[in-house]
Amino acid sequence: MSQYPIRILLIEDHAMMRHGLHLILEKMPDIQEVMEVDSCRSALDLMADAPPDLVISDAHMPEIDGIEATRRILERHPALKVIILSGDSRATLILEALGAGAVGYVIKENTSEEIERAVQAVMAGKGYLSPEVAASIARYCREHSEASEVEKPPLSERELRLLQLIAQGKRNKEMAVHLNVRTKSIEAYRSRLMAKTGCASPADLTRFAIREGIASP
Repeated sequence: MSQYPIRILLIEDHAMMRHGLHLILEKMPDIQEVMEVDSCRSALDLMADAPPDLVISDAHMPEIDGIEATRRILERHPALKVIILSGDSRATLILEALGAGAVGYVIKENTSEEIERAVQAVMAGKGYLSPEVAASIARYCREHSEASEVEKPPLSERELRLLQLIAQGKRNKEMAVHLNVRTKSIEAYRSRLMAKTGCASPADLTRFAIREGIASP
């Protein structure tokens, strides 16, 4: 699975689920340490000095959810890998998680063997989606295929780049640097982009970018 021992940080607010996952993970080969916290805020604090190799986080967490935590974690530690673990298989949530930078999404009810497969795949440099997750995304794409064929106003080169940066979870200041504009101009550009694409929120823009295949530069 890996050429070196792996350190995993598990973020889960339900004690019994956290304990069960800990037992599964610590039995896997090449796992050096499994740390656990019950909130994303605690995870961010813990990682300040010594980030792990892999984070496994519940999607729905109090205060800071797992998807927002993924954005913040990868902003500080871009090389780190994140798997989202959730009982929620809605395609919109899955796409938002992937847009935030997660490389794996596993349904909680799945077996310990599938969790192991997800960890092995991700640590080998691959992505991993549970079969239910892949099916949910496929169904979503099918249902929205007609909408994507409707003619849309053309996006400028700058708008396309902004859309990519939003999908990558960049902050306003970072986007301003990339686009060589003032930070306060980003909100105006985003509003125009939402009007052109029919999106109601930045999360919708992320999903739009992924669906249209323009989330990556």
